[in-house]
Amino acid sequence: MRPNIRLSAALFALGAPLCQAAAQKPGRDIALDFRMSTVTTGAVGNEVVTGRVIATNDRARLDMKGGGGVRVVPLPGNGDVSMIVTDGGKTLTYIDAANRTYMRMRPAEMIEDVQKMGGLTMQFSGTVATVDNLGAGPSILGHPTAHYLVTTGMTIAMNAMGQQQTVQISSKTHYYYATDIPSSLNPFAAMSGTDMGTMFGGTNRDFADKMRAAQAKLPKAIPLRTTTDATITTDGRTRVTKTQTEVTAIKWITADPKSFLVPAGYKALTTPGAPGPDGR
Repeated sequence: MRPNIRLSAALFALGAPLCQAAAQKPGRDIALDFRMSTVTTGAVGNEVVTGRVIATNDRARLDMKGGGGVRVVPLPGNGDVSMIVTDGGKTLTYIDAANRTYMRMRPAEMIEDVQKMGGLTMQFSGTVATVDNLGAGPSILGHPTAHYLVTTGMTIAMNAMGQQQTVQISSKTHYYYATDIPSSLNPFAAMSGTDMGTMFGGTNRDFADKMRAAQAKLPKAIPLRTTTDATITTDGRTRVTKTQTEVTAIKWITADPKSFLVPAGYKALTTPGAPGPDGR
């Protein structure tokens, strides 16, 4: 079966800084309730995801509930799903409690593995990753914020088993960081598993270097609001996805370590290039 280049490129459309583990106050974990709404060109209605993020000093868990038919993870079915983020966003573990299944993925390694097997070649050009400090933002949930704009983009010439396609992807994301909550956590970058820093860090060195330089300019704080315009152009057709994510509640907690583990007895699902149940 030939790889679907258009579908693969669409999955990479959202650009955001790398998701990193939290680094908040020692001995204190944090829980964030959130709401994410998405509107895509040509789509009917507004897709909405709500849920909660729990973060420690080295892990994060996102419990998500979709609405309007939205599916934010690669697992089959339509139930509520959790995602565990480890390795600075490099490893994503999706858990479907209703079906007692899980899937573990390392997106960047999956792309590299496909390229090594000769099934896909990619050439990158026009890489962009910049940060603009736009000053003070509005008060959100009583917290002062700092407003930053992150711009990313690149052109990808892909060849999959003789099928060629050029794809242009770009994004502009406005972040509103809580200046009084120190942290390196950006869980919303990894919510769909498609942030470009994680995806292309191993295959596009130029972009990876620019992304690291941009990341260094961002505050070490939690984003309480993000708005993203992501654009993808293939075969002369352009699709724009507008996403807004808002933290609706913040609470300091002591996280249960079991929250970051796959429950015993769950069946592992695999995808091509994904690590197996033992994480390899």
